[in-house]
Amino acid sequence: MPTLWVRHAPTSAYLVRRSVAESLRLAGVSDADTFNAALIASELVGNAVRHAPALPSGHLVIEWSVSGAAYQIAVTDGGAIRSLSIPPADVSDTAGRGLSIVGAISSEWGVTPGEGTTTVWARANLAAAPRRPLSDQVCAAH
Repeated sequence: MPTLWVRHAPTSAYLVRRSVAESLRLAGVSDADTFNAALIASELVGNAVRHAPALPSGHLVIEWSVSGAAYQIAVTDGGAIRSLSIPPADVSDTAGRGLSIVGAISSEWGVTPGEGTTTVWARANLAAAPRRPLSDQVCAAH
């Protein structure tokens, strides 16, 4: 399972989106599924940066995996939120659609509280199983 440690900063969403997309592309996942997975990952990171504290190291941890014809993406933060819901967004709202996007793309999503952490995860089906396995990379981004 690839794991990426990123700073608790808005710019990390881009790094995560790029890393997830590259990993899935190398595994042979379709362009549409790769795009959706990268979008989910960046929305989960964006929500963690806006609404949760960092881990004690100042980072967030992102993990992703593919099992059969589905993928899962998880973002772990410093643990302020124990449950989430999708708030209604008005057409004129300029923010607040991240979880709506995650909910629309994924087949299921949820929150797993831990000791001083919160992990928000999403699972979605792939159009077809990847042609190659994901590499088990562990990366630290600044």
